[in-house]
Order: sequence, then structure tokens, then C-alpha cells
Amino acid sequence: IDKPCVKFGLSKEADYYAENIEITEFGSIFNVVLPSKEKILIKTKLLGKLNILNIVGAVAIADKLGLNAEQIKAGTKLIKTVEHRLQLKQNANGSIIIDDAYNSNPVGSKMAVEVLGLMPGEKIIVTPGMIELGKEQYNLNYKFGEYISDVCDYVILIGEKQTKPIHDALIDKKYNNKKIFILNDVREAFPLMNRISGIDGKETYVLLENDLPDLFNE
Repeated sequence: IDKPCVKFGLSKEADYYAENIEITEFGSIFNVVLPSKEKILIKTKLLGKLNILNIVGAVAIADKLGLNAEQIKAGTKLIKTVEHRLQLKQNANGSIIIDDAYNSNPVGSKMAVEVLGLMPGEKIIVTPGMIELGKEQYNLNYKFGEYISDVCDYVILIGEKQTKPIHDALIDKKYNNKKIFILNDVREAFPLMNRISGIDGKETYVLLENDLPDLFNE
């Protein structure tokens, strides 16, 4: 028996899709376009394409269940961020923290850097790199370093040995070595991050990427 199929996505080929996506220090703002071409303005604290895609899917289900635009908008405002998963936090010195510190993988780390890249002003990343990737650990961290080089103004690496692939990629990409900091004690990262925040006279966004959940709490 054939069953109806509803497509949702981030492009016009889908029945339900997101457009005019804007990322700010408060979260994501975008329109979800319905099959009727009605547009529902969504404001959420969630960041990243995968989260936006999930919201579009939820809107599709809500619309099929008969909820109206105001009910859908009200529901999306109630969605809470997951602790240490692309979570926006205000730092005491005025910078904005993008806390993705709980864990990381190749897809998630790339998305986190993409989110950072959408922010205005100075961009800093603090990361120990990714682990438990088997034979591909060097190559995947090297690619991570390439993504970082295209986005970040300053890089703070935690652990000289384990972050070598990231550092190698940065050097190969001719990244300014004076803007790379390698620490072996994670407790030194937060004070350093605060010292270089705003050093260029711009608003600062700091991405905490992978296995650093205690850093922000110190």
C-alpha cells in the first residue's frame, strides 16, 4: 500500500524547507516555508544546520496535525538547548561562548566551526581535537585543522601531542603561527581565552570544542 511521503529540508526541492537563515548571539532565526507557501518565522536558541533541519521536520509534523502558525512558533520557542551542545553562553568579559564541549565527532566538529564562522567579529577556538577515531584519527583531525584555519582568528590547542594533526594543518595552510597557542594544562585555557578576547577591538565569539565541560565552570 502506498503511503503519503512528506519531504523536509533546507532547499526548495522539499515540501517544507528553511530559508533566510540568520545566526546571531541569541540563536537561529529563519522561515519555514509550507507547501501552501505560507512562511512561519522561527526563533530558537539552537544552532547548526542539523538542528534547523530537525525543527523543519517538527514543523512539518505539526502542520500535518493541524496546528496553526502561532502554535508552531510558540512551541519552537520552548525548545531548550542541550548542555554543552552548541550552547550559547555570555562570558563575564563580554565575549560570547559557543559551548560544544561535551564531546565531538568529525561531522559535529565541522558543523560547530561552520556556526562559529557565521558569527561577526573575532573568532577563537579552544579544542583538544578529536579522539577514539582509530586509524583515521590523524587524517580527520588534520581536516578539522583545515576547517579551523579558514574560520578562526585565534586557536588554542590543548595537548601538544594529540593536537599535532590540527597544528600540522594550520602550518600547511600558512596560518599565522603567532595566533596559535598550545597548552598542556586545560586550566590555562580559560584565562588565555579571556586575555585575547577583544584583542582586535571586535566583539568576540569563542568555540569550546570537545571534552572541555569543566573549563567554563572554573
